[in-house]
Amino acid sequence: MAVDALRETFHINRVSPEKLEDFLTAQTYRPEITRAKEKIESLTWGELQSFCRRPIRQGKSPTYVDGQGLTCIKPKHTSEMIVSFEETDNIDPRSKGKVAGQRLLHGDIVITRSGAGTIGRASLFLSRDEVYTNDHLFIVRPDDVDAYYTCAFLNTYWGQRLLEAGVSGSTGQLNLSNEHIKSLKLYSPSSAAQKFIGNKIRQAERLRAWAHVLEAAIFGEFSQLVVNPLPARLSWRTSATILDPHRINPKQYDPVVLGLLERARKGGIDLQPLSDLFSERDIAGGATPKGAQYFEEGVLFARVQNVKPLRLDLSDAVYIDSDADDALARSRCISNDIILSITGYPGTASLVTVEDLPVNINQHSVRFGVRSGVSAAYVCAALNSRFVKYQVDRLAIGGTRDALDYPSVRSLLIPRFDVAKERAIDESARDFVGALKLSHRLTVGAVLLVEALIEGAITEEYLSLAQQRLEAGDDQLDREVLARLRADGLDGAGPPLFSDLDDLYALVDQAAQAVQ
Repeated sequence: MAVDALRETFHINRVSPEKLEDFLTAQTYRPEITRAKEKIESLTWGELQSFCRRPIRQGKSPTYVDGQGLTCIKPKHTSEMIVSFEETDNIDPRSKGKVAGQRLLHGDIVITRSGAGTIGRASLFLSRDEVYTNDHLFIVRPDDVDAYYTCAFLNTYWGQRLLEAGVSGSTGQLNLSNEHIKSLKLYSPSSAAQKFIGNKIRQAERLRAWAHVLEAAIFGEFSQLVVNPLPARLSWRTSATILDPHRINPKQYDPVVLGLLERARKGGIDLQPLSDLFSERDIAGGATPKGAQYFEEGVLFARVQNVKPLRLDLSDAVYIDSDADDALARSRCISNDIILSITGYPGTASLVTVEDLPVNINQHSVRFGVRSGVSAAYVCAALNSRFVKYQVDRLAIGGTRDALDYPSVRSLLIPRFDVAKERAIDESARDFVGALKLSHRLTVGAVLLVEALIEGAITEEYLSLAQQRLEAGDDQLDREVLARLRADGLDGAGPPLFSDLDDLYALVDQAAQAVQ
């Protein structure tokens, strides 16, 4: 036992010759990787390539262009199980023939081949648009296995260990082997069990699609305020009557922005300073905890990268302890607060929901409450509109990077509509936030269910029966399975993954009706 303990401590692992593979690196035979292989080999499995009629391949290095071109995704778009399309790059359309083999189809899985901190990430491509990969991604196109289930497996603890076994190279130039991906051992339970798990990600896909519809509708309500702005100028003159002695920077008097504000007023739009909408919870900013210490659990700490339009994305948030949270009590958030980024990406606003709590913020954002009678979700939507973004660009100043100071935040002009319109925008914004949060939780739930199967916490037969019942219109077993999911696994000790199953089912139904 003492020898075994030493081996664990120093990551020593003896491997018999018959278990040696193409790689002779220590990485490939780490104890946890060896255990993962043995675990999957004890179940029903097949090599990943055997489930794909098209050879698994990586893309070629494309020629990029500024402006219009062929949409290209990179490893940065695989941070979640469903590929994102934020800030995509463009490939020279003249090289379309060269990259034809790396055009993605709906349901493809992309796996990152290289890139610091991204190797081995698996993500589903769920778009019908024409999109290509670059040379840092493998394309896996499953035919004889559920692609959604497969991606969930690759994101499990076991799948990640098997992927890590194929990493080789020197520091700074690590890569994942193509041949290793092809021979990766994929646990293959019954088709009904795969479908049950895969359907959770399909529901997540519908929720995301609905969120995009809602997003377009929300910001469409503000679009008339920015139609046909004045042409941008390199220089301009301004009247002495509107000069502010505290703000002599040129952007303050940008005629494009001033023209939009004047047109809105003349059009009968009531423009209210944001400060008029604050509750008694006035504006407050955060700070970096003493010693910049972060933890694996505690109070969520939202940094600027977690502040997304309309909602907090805490998937990669860090934690601070209760002492740090007490020291930063002024910036502690409550439900229906708005968090507004003031540096980094000035002007992005997130609505805080009950599910985000407890949460605090750093110095790159501020938080404030909204007074009674005004919808916080509506104000958050207005702050993220192009109309207010013009104002942010006008007011943000700085040396090395632009930032909003507190007086500028207070002075942002919020367009006010009639009560019914603001209420409708509020409801759509809350549905948008709920849809994206539940979408993420469904993908997490799919991963946890695969891990539960592998670890014997639930059986294929049970999930197969639950799927059969669902197809017959009975969701009782489905609810029982979802109710057992906790943040730390099936029947874990953490908080429920889905705190309100009725709300989950209602939003999934709404998404299904809205996105056919």
